[in-house]
Amino acid sequence: MRLSRREFLSAAATAVAAGHLAPAALAKLRRVFASRNAPRVIWLQGSGCDGCAISLLNSVHYTTVDDLLVNTVDMQFQSNLMAATGDLAVSAVEAAGAEPGYILIVEGAIPIGAAGRYCMLWPNMSMHDALVQFGANASYIVALGACASFGGVTGGTPNPTDATGVGGIIGANDPRLVNIPGCPAHPDWLVGTLVYIITNGHAPPLDAHRRPLQFYGKRIHDNCFKRREYCGEGIFAQQYGDDGCMEFLGCKGKHTYSDCPLRKWNSGGPGEYGVNWCVESRNPCIGCVNPTYPDGMSPFYEHLPEPDKAAEVPKQMGVQLPVIERGGQQ
Repeated sequence: MRLSRREFLSAAATAVAAGHLAPAALAKLRRVFASRNAPRVIWLQGSGCDGCAISLLNSVHYTTVDDLLVNTVDMQFQSNLMAATGDLAVSAVEAAGAEPGYILIVEGAIPIGAAGRYCMLWPNMSMHDALVQFGANASYIVALGACASFGGVTGGTPNPTDATGVGGIIGANDPRLVNIPGCPAHPDWLVGTLVYIITNGHAPPLDAHRRPLQFYGKRIHDNCFKRREYCGEGIFAQQYGDDGCMEFLGCKGKHTYSDCPLRKWNSGGPGEYGVNWCVESRNPCIGCVNPTYPDGMSPFYEHLPEPDKAAEVPKQMGVQLPVIERGGQQ
């Protein structure tokens, strides 16, 4: 849906005439902006760097961020993207949270130390309390990024704020929970997950860590086409910039499951995959999508012995792993 000039001016005039966004004006704006029966989305940001929100702004492969926000979802609250601020923004999110059935996206970890006071979203509302309150009426809860999924950098040692991921608050096996880890998460991982939920009416197939198998079902090392052949030939890079497998320079590709080698980053257009990714740019994978990141993947630039493959393969929740062809669509 695209706004015509007449529709925009009409809605704006109503709000201005009211002197503020009164309920009737707010309802009219929502009718104008929301497309079809677009699912409502509330996006909360805890302890993190806003990197996943910024990553979403680079969405191109499935859809652009403006198309997502105007035509696909009804974003009720997202502090980086919404025009409203202060009491108006708080009133909007509280009104939205009172009506069940929305998708709750959580970015950033949730500190529970000092009764949650290390991360306050607005006066008298900690991130912990917000997750409990807005999680109650959510149909789906999407933990976006490493911090929201498993604690990430925010929850790394020594973790002075006692930060944890969403599952640490609502329960790691909550059936509404979908983890989309990454530091930051690739925009396609979020957009693809939202589109799946919208079109199918349920969460996508997940692994044992509640990550979508479509994106986290294959080991990075097995699809590392630029470097894997070196490993098979016993050719290992001695320093950064060298050709050869970077396993002994700290690459965690044998421990990590995601489609980074196939999807890459910075798509050039609709339906196109990206142009580069960490290993192709001659930097080792640091395993940022793993539940144990960062502590379990540290030191980043030291060799981590290869794990028992049988123990490392993501357990399936009653589904088959997707077949991903090199260079093809998923």
